[in-house]
Amino acid sequence: MTHRVLIIEDEIHSANRLKQLVEEFDDSFTVVAILSGIEESKQWLNKNPLPDLGLFDIQLSDGVCFDLIQQTNLRIPIIFVTAYDDRAIDAFELQAVDYLLKPVSSEKLRAALDKFKQQKTILDQSKLYNLMVSQQKSENKYPERLKTQIGNTLKVFNVIDIAYFYVQDKSVYAILHTGERFLLSYSLDEIEHMLNPKDFFRINRQFLISLKSISKMTVYSKSRIKLDLLPDPKMETITSVERSSEFKNWLGQ
Repeated sequence: MTHRVLIIEDEIHSANRLKQLVEEFDDSFTVVAILSGIEESKQWLNKNPLPDLGLFDIQLSDGVCFDLIQQTNLRIPIIFVTAYDDRAIDAFELQAVDYLLKPVSSEKLRAALDKFKQQKTILDQSKLYNLMVSQQKSENKYPERLKTQIGNTLKVFNVIDIAYFYVQDKSVYAILHTGERFLLSYSLDEIEHMLNPKDFFRINRQFLISLKSISKMTVYSKSRIKLDLLPDPKMETITSVERSSEFKNWLGQ
């Protein structure tokens, strides 16, 4: 199996070194392009099949790669390579594979590539599930009920009764409008793809909320919004930088 890698890096020396390290790591990795800016990358992505992995510098000569990801709705595994250590949270909100600081050592890059291969194996094992979800979405059919099992007890509840989902200590919970809480066996990514996007929105890595759960919205920063939810989750719920613009559009649907 070939892993197609896209490098976006405006420093040619760094880009060439990344290419060398990637292709030395494993014969299955092939660098399909080296790009240096936002606009050039947009054009390339519009004309070519999506790569399997991206190695992206964050600060480019004509902008920030987070803008590229948002504007193109790019959803591929990414290893961020940067000289700055203050964007890690933003990167991992995009479900980054890893966040490496320059100069990148061969050992750290190899570890990140190993991590990517492990994650991809897990995703490949879920192909049947993804096919089912894709077919379900293409037919515009979404589940009206979800079920959970704790021990020998099976519980079924209506999706319309769910206020929000959240992740805590690597477990996913559904909170009903009544305040009842249920532990689920699905990941938050799986739930996000199962449900009607008109009814639920993923505001950050931790929360997937329904419109009915929002009691108040406050501008938190120039690009982020703080939400008060009902029932009260007893923790801050703030839209991530990357999802704030899309969230505002979702509110107006």
